[in-house]
Formats: sequence, structure tokens, C-alpha cells
Amino acid sequence: MMDGDVSGQANAVPHAIQQPSANETLYIQNLNENIKLPVLKQSLEALFSTYGKVLSVIAHSNVRMRGQAFVSFKSSEIATKAMQEVNGFPLYGKAMRITYAKSKSDSVVKHLGGPDGEHALEKHKAQRLEKKPITRRRNILREREMQRKRKAAEIGVPVDSIESKSNSLARVQANQLPDEYLPPNKLLFLQHIPTTTTRESLQSLFGNYPNLVEVRTIPGRSDIAFVEYSDIPSGVQAREATNGYAMPNGERIKVSYARA
Repeated sequence: MMDGDVSGQANAVPHAIQQPSANETLYIQNLNENIKLPVLKQSLEALFSTYGKVLSVIAHSNVRMRGQAFVSFKSSEIATKAMQEVNGFPLYGKAMRITYAKSKSDSVVKHLGGPDGEHALEKHKAQRLEKKPITRRRNILREREMQRKRKAAEIGVPVDSIESKSNSLARVQANQLPDEYLPPNKLLFLQHIPTTTTRESLQSLFGNYPNLVEVRTIPGRSDIAFVEYSDIPSGVQAREATNGYAMPNGERIKVSYARA
């Protein structure tokens, strides 16, 4: 399934309800979506090849499969050891979630088929094609995407301008949340900054905490600014240390996580 079509795993039943059995292929979630696909695949292969030969690393850039990948080995024993030791490893700042894939990848089918590997692979692909229409009809995400396309066609606008219901709801909820309850972010939002405060003084203050990227002031608005760190843990540390910090004139700045 993985080398040619990964749609089945995206609709997997939650792990607590249905855990796939041992497999030569691992299903990896929660990968950093900001990392370019070739770099991500190279990193995964380098990491997992320490446990045995990696037959294939499959990842796609489409919206439905972002942040996910499949890594295949020669045996389920190797896959199991890799899963046990790598699950939770923070690759590019995000802890990977790893389970067994629901079915064998093309590369595994070919490998296990030995001399008849090509024949086994062709049979495997044929079986997958037979199941594909059923799988797609059950794909909720695909149906939502089709609804967006139909709506865009009806009103004559680009598909990208039609926001999905889930994204729209998440945005509304985020905008309704008080600053104190926003989720952690590497980008901080500063408020109540004294008008006499310079960008350099903010740079000095927030530079006391690791991995500062930049301080961005807003032209015409001296009372607010943004401070960006290279990762979320650094942003959390800086926010906890500086929220309520008393400036030289006694005024306390408010530091919250930026809204998505």
C-alpha cells in the first residue's frame, strides 16, 4: 500500500481502539511539516538505517499526508526494535509518533517475494486497485476537499480561497481564546511596551534566553512587538520568564503566545 497509495492509513482507527499487528513497515506521524520533503526523507533514512537496511521511505507533500511518513525494513523484528527505541524522538523539534502500518509496502512485498518479487508486487498492486474505490468513498477528508472544489466552482473563485470548515472553526476558536490560554508558540506577542522602549532594549532583554531569532517592532505602534525564537520550547521559556517584566519606568509588559 505505502509505495503506491497511503490513503488507507490516514483513515486509521485510533490506536487505542485498533492497533495494527507487527509489520515490516512503520507509520510515522507528527513530523515537522516545515521541513522540505527531500531533507525529511533523508533524515528519516539516516535515523532508521542504524537499525537495519531501510527498503523505502515514503512521504508525500499533499495536504492529507503532510507530517506523515512510512519507513520499511526487511523484517518486522527490525521494525519493532526501531519503533520501540525511536518512538517519541524529537526530529526537527517534534516528537514522532510511531506505530505499525496497516499493510505491507510495495518494497516489502517485493523483498519478501524473493525471485518472484516482481510477480508478487504486481498482484499486490492489482489487489490494492480493487480496494481503492471503496477506500476513497470512505475518506472523509477527500469528501471535504471535494465540497470545497464544488463550492469554489459554483461561485467562480480559486479553491484555495475557500477555507475548510475545520480550519475556519479552529481560527474562530483561536481568536476567541483569551491570550492566557493560547497554545505554546515560538512566536511571542508583546503588549503594553513603554513608548520610550527601543528595539535594541527588547533585543537585549529577550536575548537573555536561548535561540532568539529576531525582535520585530511595528511601524507606528511602539506599544506592541513580536519576538521569535527558533523553536517552541525556547518560546515557552522566554514567555514564562518575561511576562509581567517591569520595564525601567515601572510599567509591566504583557507577553503572550502569538495567535496562529
